[in-house]
Amino acid sequence: MKIAIKVILLLLVAGYLVFAIVRFSQRTEDRVCEAVDIQITDSLEGGFVTTDYIHNILTKNKVFAEGQKLSNIDIQGLEDILKKDPYIDSARCYCSAASHLCIQIIPQRPILHVIQDNGNNYYLDGSGATMPVDNMNIDLCVATGNITKEYAKKNLMELAKFIYEDDFWDKQIEQIHVTSNREIELYPRVGEHIIVLGTAENFRKKLDNLMVFYKNGLSKTGWNKYSIINLSYNGQIVCTKKNNTKKI
Repeated sequence: MKIAIKVILLLLVAGYLVFAIVRFSQRTEDRVCEAVDIQITDSLEGGFVTTDYIHNILTKNKVFAEGQKLSNIDIQGLEDILKKDPYIDSARCYCSAASHLCIQIIPQRPILHVIQDNGNNYYLDGSGATMPVDNMNIDLCVATGNITKEYAKKNLMELAKFIYEDDFWDKQIEQIHVTSNREIELYPRVGEHIIVLGTAENFRKKLDNLMVFYKNGLSKTGWNKYSIINLSYNGQIVCTKKNNTKKI
């Protein structure tokens, strides 16, 4: 009985191997696309580039792969179409042995939402590229005020990237504001104070100093004691409480 079962299993395996060899050795030009597999690498919670978003791009550009011969699918042209989308960083397309069209997408990573005084409104990524806001709703630090695209790339991009990648500052800083004289202010989520950064120069050192003050100062005196915490002075933190000024 056991020998019979083994023989049956061997026959089934052999049959599958024959099927697989015939199935997958079929010439590419004769094979038909049976499905479209889309893989999106996105660390954003509730990412804005979804499979539906990619399908919409395909439909808009009249790319209907399923049922088409694989040889008739313009792989390079499809990659070019996807890469032109402002929300897509890279795209790789290929045909699998199972006759599937595989699409691998890496979306852009916006780090800052910029709203200029003149009404221009866009996302900025870590490379300085801009992306339209359209109907995308991404929870990011917002930069407002006297900003141009050139200023944002030169003066705010590294600061925004630092805030975005740091667990504490990403939760603490909700807005970057650039005043009329190009002084940078930060608005925190916790505490009723304004953080005056001055210029973006040495912002890491300034925020490191502020972190020490948060831990050793505000944790004891309370987060709402000061209206302004000024980091623009070299090696000093100047705090304003009502009409009083205190240097630390």
